Amino acid sequence: MDTRIGICKILLQHHLRVDKMKKMIHENTSIRTRSCSKIALVLLGTVLITGCGETLDPQPFVFDMTRINQDGSVNDGSDYAKNPWACVRDNQAGMTWEIKNTQPGLQNIDNTYSWYDSDQMSNGGFAGKANAGVCTGSDCDTESYARTINAMKLCGLSDWHLPSRFELNTIVDTSIPYPGPTLPKLYFPESLAGKYWTDTTFRTRRAGAWVWRFDYGNDYVVEKSEAVNVRLVHANPKTSEAKLLEK
Repeated sequence: MDTRIGICKILLQHHLRVDKMKKMIHENTSIRTRSCSKIALVLLGTVLITGCGETLDPQPFVFDMTRINQDGSVNDGSDYAKNPWACVRDNQAGMTWEIKNTQPGLQNIDNTYSWYDSDQMSNGGFAGKANAGVCTGSDCDTESYARTINAMKLCGLSDWHLPSRFELNTIVDTSIPYPGPTLPKLYFPESLAGKYWTDTTFRTRRAGAWVWRFDYGNDYVVEKSEAVNVRLVHANPKTSEAKLLEK
């Protein structure tokens, strides 16, 4: 009999603790609900107040770049028409970019290239199509163009490559409206917006790759066989690591 009484006491104590815990949970839940309601009202009020004010215009990103001559020396940037620079170095992102020109030849801004990469380790599972663009100075695909630019040691560099989707995004100036070009004009004195290949294969369709268009300043996917512009990049090791993570 004493044993049964002891068990009953234990069960009663357990029931009281559970009941107390339920009440505490209920009270805490009510407090959290009231607190969340207050936060929601504050946020809603902020949105409404913001909506009653002036429309916020996008602020231009402040680019920090150095203009580079063909031989690798620094250009003062005073007069592009008389003393054009061949590249710009982004001092924040650690990348150097090719500048296009309007002269007939290899780096003409109107040249187009198909996406082609014969290396199975980097082509995303689909090599693309060789020599299917319209250009002068090289075969009209991305691999041939990069090989030719590296052979001429543009701006004293010989490891130029097709930029990744991440890399090409770093020179997009979103404050510039359509029709662009959405580039920092102080460093890229180009009048044609263009659509530029990245090296990033579209994961769900290996025959496609990402392109950045500089009229709207956004990226999209096209077939690797299409003829699109090319702008090469030279990147430091830190940026190359970020590129691998992005892919």
